Amino acid sequence: DGEDSKVLHIGCWTHCKRLWVDALPSDRTAMDIIDPIGDMFRNEDLFRTMKLSGEQIKEKRLKLTRPILERIHHKVVMMMQDTKLMANELMRKAVNYTINQWKSLKNILKDGSAEISNNLCEQRMKPVKLLLKNCMNIGSEDAAGNSAFIFSLIESCKLNDIAPQDYLKHLFECILHGKDCDKKVLLPCFYKSEC
Repeated sequence: DGEDSKVLHIGCWTHCKRLWVDALPSDRTAMDIIDPIGDMFRNEDLFRTMKLSGEQIKEKRLKLTRPILERIHHKVVMMMQDTKLMANELMRKAVNYTINQWKSLKNILKDGSAEISNNLCEQRMKPVKLLLKNCMNIGSEDAAGNSAFIFSLIESCKLNDIAPQDYLKHLFECILHGKDCDKKVLLPCFYKSEC
């Protein structure tokens, strides 16, 4: 995950918020973080309702979400310096998580097509998790990685209302016939069934 990596790691704001909600009963100052996170989710709902493109969402995030992120970061840094507050285990856990994940949490400003929560992804991968019990003898670490990749493609097909069998047939035909095309175009989100 180096600086020159082509993979952009996006932190999950739902996970972050959950830690602050857990800390709330023991310290009401957690609301100083929970409220602005809620504002970000309301903004995201608005962006989706407006059916904005990824690039338009990025522009909106830079305008509306960046100031929220700056406020959150400032407040969390201040909390980190408060020894009384940091003595509270749940608050310390929320503060440390937010600080440690900050780089990936703020990466939502770099890509408007990225979700600010990975809940949907986790829900889509639940069938894979349930299948793991039946895959105890998958063979090797490489085989497990390959299986995870295929499972991810299948769940992406479902997410994009694509018949997984049709998509996989198309994908394997492209690979088999050595069609020279951008690999990104082969992803389920870009697949067109009439191809």
